Amino acid sequence: MSTHIDDRSAAQRNKGPIFAALKPWLADAAEVLEVGAGDATHARHAVECMPGVRWQTSEAPAHHRRLVAAITDAADIGLPAPLALDVRGEWPDRSFDAVYGANVAHIMDWAAVQALFAGAAAHLTDRGVLCLYGPFLIADEAPAAGNAAFDAALRARDAGMGLREVGALDDLADAQELSRVADIPMPSDNRLLIWSSTPLRSTIG
Repeated sequence: MSTHIDDRSAAQRNKGPIFAALKPWLADAAEVLEVGAGDATHARHAVECMPGVRWQTSEAPAHHRRLVAAITDAADIGLPAPLALDVRGEWPDRSFDAVYGANVAHIMDWAAVQALFAGAAAHLTDRGVLCLYGPFLIADEAPAAGNAAFDAALRARDAGMGLREVGALDDLADAQELSRVADIPMPSDNRLLIWSSTPLRSTIG
């Protein structure tokens, strides 16, 4: 599912803080699948700061051509050919040490979010992690003004979109035998949420 609502400047701004928080969790990763890679801004940064990781980009079929063009325009960045991936359909026939998505859960409808968790759980290696970045809601906690406005704008555009509650995502994870091991506050009222297939440590906020 594409993150086309978020512009390139946002991806450029957030890539540094995201990967500073993400790198410790991917220290032993060899294969990472990025869902909703957009114009490959985060993928290019991943190659620069984690050269030992094979970063597999993917996009929804409707937006796959844009991703292919972005990677073709920067053919020297060391990324494999991007995949066309509808999370509700067939996933690649291989395992990953991590599945990563930035600003995807609020763009997907709920059925796709459910499929994202199910697909990730089925394709993570032992001790693999599912990592989602973006704005999220906390039950019984008033959202920041910007997040509240963004949530309302998304739902006005498409009733299937909207910011997701962390607790509801935890329920999806639990159903797939994933456990949340990190909730990391990020700039601009965003969060980096991490679930593990074999939790060895917990920094749940």
